[in-house]
Amino acid sequence: MADDIYPSRMSIIEHLEELRKRIIASLVFFTLASVFSFMFADKISDILRLPALGIIENFIFLAPTEVFTAYLRMSILAGFVISLPFILLQLGLFLIPAVERDQKEAIASWLVISFLLSALGIMFSYFLALPFALKFLISFAEGAAVPMISIGKYFSFAGALLLIGAGIFQIPVIMALLSYIRILNPAFFRKNRKYAVVVIFIIAAIITPTQDIVNMLIFAVPMLALYEAGILASWIIERKGKA
Repeated sequence: MADDIYPSRMSIIEHLEELRKRIIASLVFFTLASVFSFMFADKISDILRLPALGIIENFIFLAPTEVFTAYLRMSILAGFVISLPFILLQLGLFLIPAVERDQKEAIASWLVISFLLSALGIMFSYFLALPFALKFLISFAEGAAVPMISIGKYFSFAGALLLIGAGIFQIPVIMALLSYIRILNPAFFRKNRKYAVVVIFIIAAIITPTQDIVNMLIFAVPMLALYEAGILASWIIERKGKA
């Protein structure tokens, strides 16, 4: 049925036109989702501030436009999260017609798994990384200074952690994809595990919004676990390929 809907061969011009349509559709949906999020900015703000409950007593703002700007950035982030399934759907609708029939299911599976892992990464940052980082950093400064956190700085910090969580949870997908297209294999990942550990800690140090070892470990430890999950996924794909 899918082959009847989508022609097996498309010219380069047709591919580019199809890509343009998918990009425009994604941008329109993202814009509408961001506007919708801004309409409920107060509710989203309450949700985003929940991890700070009991840690930060009151937020401040340092400029007349700070709250508006913070809400705007928060709405864009929420719009992206809301749009992610639609964007992945558009990506799938663009890629699937261009591949062989046996690859269509594989692409659909990659996209679904990628979305689920992104959602899991956001939940990890929201429920674990963000509260832990806030509690540690504020308790670390106790006695040295009085915490006066601006709403804009908090939203930027929280948003960065949420996006980082979504990103690092893609590690198994990337590793499995590299195995699927036969660029790397599970033996390579196992052999170079010690180098991967070093790279993971370097990446964790770079992406961590703060420079302390504790918050770096918050991301390094799950990245190590995700690397092992990637090796397992790569091994499963290799076995299926040989079957």
